[in-house]
Amino acid sequence: MTKIVTLYNHKGGVSKTTTTYHLAHALAEHLGKKVLVVDADPQCNITELFLYRVIEELDQKESQGEQTDLPGTSLKDALWPRLDGERADVDVANIELIQPSKDEEIYIFRGDIALSEAEDRLSYAHSQRMTSDMHQKRNHIAIHDMLRRLGERDSFDYILVDVGPSAGALTRAFFLSCDEFLTPVAPDRYNFQAINSLSEILSKWTSEHLAIVSDFKKLKLNIAEDPPIFKGLIMQRYQRHNGVAKTSYQLWIDKIAARTIEKLTPSLIESGGKKSVYPATLTNPITTAIPDFASIAPMMLQLGKPAWRLEKKETGWQGAVWDDREKAINEVRELFFKLAEVVDE
Repeated sequence: MTKIVTLYNHKGGVSKTTTTYHLAHALAEHLGKKVLVVDADPQCNITELFLYRVIEELDQKESQGEQTDLPGTSLKDALWPRLDGERADVDVANIELIQPSKDEEIYIFRGDIALSEAEDRLSYAHSQRMTSDMHQKRNHIAIHDMLRRLGERDSFDYILVDVGPSAGALTRAFFLSCDEFLTPVAPDRYNFQAINSLSEILSKWTSEHLAIVSDFKKLKLNIAEDPPIFKGLIMQRYQRHNGVAKTSYQLWIDKIAARTIEKLTPSLIESGGKKSVYPATLTNPITTAIPDFASIAPMMLQLGKPAWRLEKKETGWQGAVWDDREKAINEVRELFFKLAEVVDE
């Protein structure tokens, strides 16, 4: 059965998209998994990451006066006939996914800037979820039903959903369609404070969702029966000295971990039950710690490949600079391979 996973934090600037990108590659390369990446963020950043070469070629053609279109079905185009009431469900059979490279089993369900137009419709469907309006009930579960049937259609091991840094209806619908989630954070005061509001958001989403599961199942609507399981924090963007986090960063790492234990995990258990939190996170909520690797991230974005696939000849790094970068590249690979193993547990 396909496992659906998201990295969610309503706080932006925590490297959510870049981490999802690397996790997809780690699952495919290290564990041999077949992975679908769904771009549910109207900013479409992960679509750009995976398809940047295609986009560059299309931009070149457009500069020469040619009319072009991105390949594949966009998320907005797939959902809209259902949200408009033209169909009882999403036409999964005709969704065309994109495989950026034939060398690995990673597929893209591309994003669409216009997907933000779904926000109002999903918000209204949520408000009508307890009424007798079957059209709105179908809209309410459309995303979960689509992802489940798509996973079944193509026998995906994993679907990774890249959601936006928001607490809106679109993000809520995708989040509640997932089996598990991890929360990327950075060690600073803003992320520390965000744990409180994240706890409130997720508790409310979970409670409201579980209240309607029984009724939707009686109507044979494909609703997620359980809330997503919290698999832990991904601590990111901190600096190190002699291999350990600098004191100023460690302070916030410890505070965020403690706040997660005190606030986030209890609220998830209270609203969703003990099974809504992965046992290991109860005492050690930091699943993975990924330090700031300075110039490696900009280089991987420039070249459009995972950090561990950067080659000396294409980076321009020479001598001792390359030696230092190569060590960091190898560390990035090990960290993401271990993260993939955690997700696969």
